[in-house]
Amino acid sequence: MKIFWKKLGVLFVILFVLGTNLFLGIPRLSTFSSVDEPYWTYGRTSKFWDSIKAHKWKSTSVNDKPGITVAILSGIGLASFDPMPYKSLRGNIKTDEQLSDVHAINYAFRLPIFLFCTLLLPLFYLFLRKLFDETTALIAFIFIGLSPITFGISLIINPDSLLWIFLPLSVLSYLVFQKNAEKKYLFASGILLGLALLTKYVANILYIFFFFLPFLEYMFAKEKPTLTPYLKKSFFQYLVIVALSMITFFILYPATWVNPNTLLKGTFLSKAFETTWPIFAGLFSFIVIDIFLFKNKITFTLLHFFGTYKTILMKFLVGLFLLISLFVIVNTFTDMKVLDHMATLASPKGEGKGSVFLIYADRLTADTFSLIFGISPIALLGLFSGLLLVFRRKMVDTYEAKIVFYFTSFILFYYLASTVNHVVATVRYQITLYPFALIISAIGLSYILTHEKIQRYIPKYVTYLTIFLLSLWSLLAVRPFYFAYTSALLPEQYFINLKDMGDGSYEAAEYLNNLPNPEKLTVWSDKGAVCAVFKGRCIIGFTNKRIKGVPFDYVVVSSGRKSRSMKMSGSAHDIINFTKAYETEDTVYKVTIDGRPNNYVKIVDMDNLRPEGKK
Repeated sequence: MKIFWKKLGVLFVILFVLGTNLFLGIPRLSTFSSVDEPYWTYGRTSKFWDSIKAHKWKSTSVNDKPGITVAILSGIGLASFDPMPYKSLRGNIKTDEQLSDVHAINYAFRLPIFLFCTLLLPLFYLFLRKLFDETTALIAFIFIGLSPITFGISLIINPDSLLWIFLPLSVLSYLVFQKNAEKKYLFASGILLGLALLTKYVANILYIFFFFLPFLEYMFAKEKPTLTPYLKKSFFQYLVIVALSMITFFILYPATWVNPNTLLKGTFLSKAFETTWPIFAGLFSFIVIDIFLFKNKITFTLLHFFGTYKTILMKFLVGLFLLISLFVIVNTFTDMKVLDHMATLASPKGEGKGSVFLIYADRLTADTFSLIFGISPIALLGLFSGLLLVFRRKMVDTYEAKIVFYFTSFILFYYLASTVNHVVATVRYQITLYPFALIISAIGLSYILTHEKIQRYIPKYVTYLTIFLLSLWSLLAVRPFYFAYTSALLPEQYFINLKDMGDGSYEAAEYLNNLPNPEKLTVWSDKGAVCAVFKGRCIIGFTNKRIKGVPFDYVVVSSGRKSRSMKMSGSAHDIINFTKAYETEDTVYKVTIDGRPNNYVKIVDMDNLRPEGKK
């Protein structure tokens, strides 16, 4: 009977998390306007399915991400609407009926992706339960299921909306296979990796991670197997994952049927692999040659060396991440006097300034800034607790400490790969890392809550309820701008998501739509997301051809586009005073996102923005 009530309690928590997602998410699907989505709604998705119908397999290559899973799922919306007649409406005057249809199209195309992400959430619990105890698995599920950032991205038609599901699940499935030796999890890992690659090419980082995991497992094994058979077996298992991922990629991506080179470009030869591919290929070749020709002499020596000092290696890498995190916190609370994370995140693909060391340090700390302040305070407490497990003598040899090391190493490797490719890992660019960080958080929090003194006075259901309510509070505190979440611990002048996905655009457009005769108004906006749901005439861009002589009534600007606008505006300043538009507090309407005054969308009367002497 006790086991029954225990299982019932777990089921109740899972259903409550899923129910919360559905309750908060479904109404938001039609009351949100996002940047980049029109590329999918009015272009890529329709093109993909039109190509399928016409058997034009080559034309199913609709994006370099490649975003095939996005096109497949969002394409379910085509059963309800043909969006193409609405493609040219974005900047034009719209009737009430047309605007209503635009909202309905957004809902129809977003719903399949959102439901898919929600329904796959329980897989996190199922896989984690195979790896850890129930407390850790359930806490991790609550953290992941109620994370504002992962929840927010799931509401948007974008490859990152699915990548954060496929990539972590592929890793967890592989870890379950390593622990339990059940082949179905090896197969599942390969298929999930294939789906991740079909979503976004950065998933090929797992080809490297999966290749080196067996070596790490050997180093940590208490009873070490005979090396040569072990490595040959591990190599074969790796090939199974690679083969299944490529088969999945091939089956669901028709362009590969007529051009096999597309398969390589989407996997091993993708843009994300350009800088690291030669290094990986060299290491791969070296290890394979050593295994099959030199009977592991070199590999054995290296593994023996690192195995001897594995504890030092663990403490070094986890300690490095801890030091970076502590630096970020200290630097942030001292007004970013050493490194300006906000400026770095505002230009994530900038070249950077200073020495190579300074550029790398700047990017790595900015990446970490987005991660640690992108999770709830209770999760951050768990994250530091989990990292510190590696430094506890009684815990350093445990399975939990090993997984903390694996995931921390993966996060650092991901950051290093981004830096080498001259990209700062903004919130969206590192969306797949949040589940890994939250699992570390669950491991750390579980360690605290399962302490004998804690268990003696606090029942488990109380701890689950408390964690659920604290996580829910973080989610509700940012409602409805979920993807714009910033931890309450961060000073209010800062925020992490400088490259937002359009938060506040719908609300600004709604204000304009409720003015008298909105169809007679003309506005300039730094985001097309405003134009998409505004009834009147709406213009974006800075060229004289677009804006010269246009009788603007209002200008709509946002913090997320300030850096871009100031770089691109040029001579357009002679028509609209963009500097004043972004700096003025004399607004007719302002959306302050997540209660942070520097994160905004605001509407400014054009009469206040004309250069002196202009009418």
